Amino acid sequence: MERTQPSPQPEGARRQSAALVRHGRPNTSVEAQVRAWLGEIADRLERNRPAAVLTATARVAVLQATTMDPVLGRALRIAAPEVDDAKPITRRAYAARLREIAAGTPQDQPASLLDRYAAATQRCRAIAQEVGHRDCDTHPRWRAADREAEAVWKEALAAGHSAEELTAASRAKGDS
Repeated sequence: MERTQPSPQPEGARRQSAALVRHGRPNTSVEAQVRAWLGEIADRLERNRPAAVLTATARVAVLQATTMDPVLGRALRIAAPEVDDAKPITRRAYAARLREIAAGTPQDQPASLLDRYAAATQRCRAIAQEVGHRDCDTHPRWRAADREAEAVWKEALAAGHSAEELTAASRAKGDS
């Protein structure tokens, strides 16, 4: 039987209830749970064969052994750094990285606006050198890097940095 009448429930209410069912938990509770699990995983890695090399497959196994919940499992996989089998890492070293992430140490924090602008302008310089300075402004990679640098420039100015500070940071990065 084909349904021809619209639902008696208003459209906004239907959308809101679907969002609650789909996501299920507030982000803060997911983040708190993931941070707690990262600490527990770090403890397990240090207790069991801490000097052994952790492979990418072992990382996945450890994460799956922690939870099978789809939402939390996805969040845990995103939070736990990838393991590259070409660059071996011990279980103890990986546990230390997990603890840093769980604690939210400054290494986990985003770079300052000055550093971000300097890195973005350095990418522009590198691409310009690679494709040739004369034609760089028409190259798609250079244009994307330039747009990124411009966005960070505007963000830094809005945050109270001066043009001189940004230029000095960019020059210092280029000189190193």
